[in-house]
Amino acid sequence: MTKKELRKISLQYRTLSSQMLKIDSQEEINRVKIFFDYITNTPIIMEYIYKCHKEDYNFAEIYKNKSWNDILTLPDSQEAIIDYGYQLLQYILDGPKQLHTLAFGYTSSNKFKDMIAAFMRKTIEPFVIAVKSYLELSLIDSPEDEQIRYAETQEKNLFLSYCQKDSDIANLIEDGLAPHISGKAKISRDIRDVEYHESFKKFMQTIEIHDFVIMIVSDHYLKSRNCMFEVLEVIKDSQFQKKLAFIVLSDGDIQYYQDQTMSSVGAKIYSLEGQTAYSLYWTRVEKELQEQIEALGDPTRAIHQIKEKRIVQRILLDLPEFMEFIKDAKGLPLSEHIDTEFKDIVKFMGL
Repeated sequence: MTKKELRKISLQYRTLSSQMLKIDSQEEINRVKIFFDYITNTPIIMEYIYKCHKEDYNFAEIYKNKSWNDILTLPDSQEAIIDYGYQLLQYILDGPKQLHTLAFGYTSSNKFKDMIAAFMRKTIEPFVIAVKSYLELSLIDSPEDEQIRYAETQEKNLFLSYCQKDSDIANLIEDGLAPHISGKAKISRDIRDVEYHESFKKFMQTIEIHDFVIMIVSDHYLKSRNCMFEVLEVIKDSQFQKKLAFIVLSDGDIQYYQDQTMSSVGAKIYSLEGQTAYSLYWTRVEKELQEQIEALGDPTRAIHQIKEKRIVQRILLDLPEFMEFIKDAKGLPLSEHIDTEFKDIVKFMGL
């Protein structure tokens, strides 16, 4: 198999797995079947799955003995996760099963769509990530001429995630990193990497193929629909903690803006009150969208509002986990990063 063929397989795999992991209703189970059929009919993937097979899992018995609030205990090695995940997909499609009945216990929400989304993220995604890792390693190891191999391994791709209102900070960070990453990494950001008429959504979905994400977390960021979409793309990756470098802004960082009349730039995530305020903000957005949907009456006239509401519901589902991670992780203030010329971020990314 050539490197070009392997790239095509890897791209198709990422596309189908991404579509599958976004499902949150029984009506979308066909995406699971499309993904499953693809991996089953792709020899390089199935050969590895067969190689990983060590144990037969009786999921019918497992679910029979499972109480409603228990969750599945996943294995702790990549090969075992692949073996387990493939058999779980087989079990799901043997029927098929009602997804919400498999998903009890994965979230405190009592909404079926939240249960299914959490179930997919916590049980199926580890399998997806493990197979993706295998494909990426196979791509690295496949033979090709030195010139192309050198180009592929020389530079890392960094994604700068920020709210447009915080462009001054993004410019400051990029300029500060530039002399330290020259020839080692390149930074992607929407202001220059989205061509005219190109989809911003499509661009943001490329986050998962970047080596690291540098995230500027501000009050603007946590209230931005587009930024929260980026967050959802990042945390889909179960290894997101290893690729996320973040800077949490405080109100004192207003000094770095050209417009210093803004009332608040700091992200209020270090207190329960602050975290609750952001959840309440997105709850109000969801309520406003629902009111618009009801006012329009005919669902065919409210397609945009319905799609936006689904995105907001995803934000409400994942935002608490994201804020807790940022709160508990050790972060440095922007001023300290500036004083040290961003050496901690450079070190974190191995540059």
